[in-house]
Amino acid sequence: MAGLEVLYSCVGGSISCPQDAVVCFVHWEMIKSGYRCIGSGDEPKGSDKKSELLPTDWNSNREELYSLRYKAKDSETQLLLKAISVDSTLIFNLMNSGTQQVSDLTVNISDHVEADQLHTFDSVFKDTDSLSEKVKTQLLPAQGRAPGQRTSRREEEDERRRREDSDPLRIPIRQPRQGPPPTLVR
Repeated sequence: MAGLEVLYSCVGGSISCPQDAVVCFVHWEMIKSGYRCIGSGDEPKGSDKKSELLPTDWNSNREELYSLRYKAKDSETQLLLKAISVDSTLIFNLMNSGTQQVSDLTVNISDHVEADQLHTFDSVFKDTDSLSEKVKTQLLPAQGRAPGQRTSRREEEDERRRREDSDPLRIPIRQPRQGPPPTLVR
């Protein structure tokens, strides 16, 4: 989880609820995926600049609505991330401003954050691998795939086979031949 502790330490003084911790985690996943935060709110501001940090007013509407804007590091792609708190969940929507395509993710907060440990990084998050996987597969745009467009089971299987085939230590297993045995022709 390289970098998450540093980010969490930077914003630790402003984290006051479990929702803040989850938004911080999702922001960290965005940064790892090559996006930079350019500000909070729905509209651009004159003070916008690309940053790995959260803007100072990122959680000014505490516990209800979070709105952050991102820009791809290597392109002009802009994304708008919104998180809405509903009961014990956070519902994330990520919209590509150019294509208007939207992806979403619902996070049960108590599955991933220890509410009584908000100011102790070592114990605030739980099951980070699961949350990270959900953010990557359900929310973030994938290479060659639009936000919200899930990979099919076949695409996942093809990717698994490609990884296996590229493993130099893997010994291929021969599948039994289907159908009647071949006949010899003389």
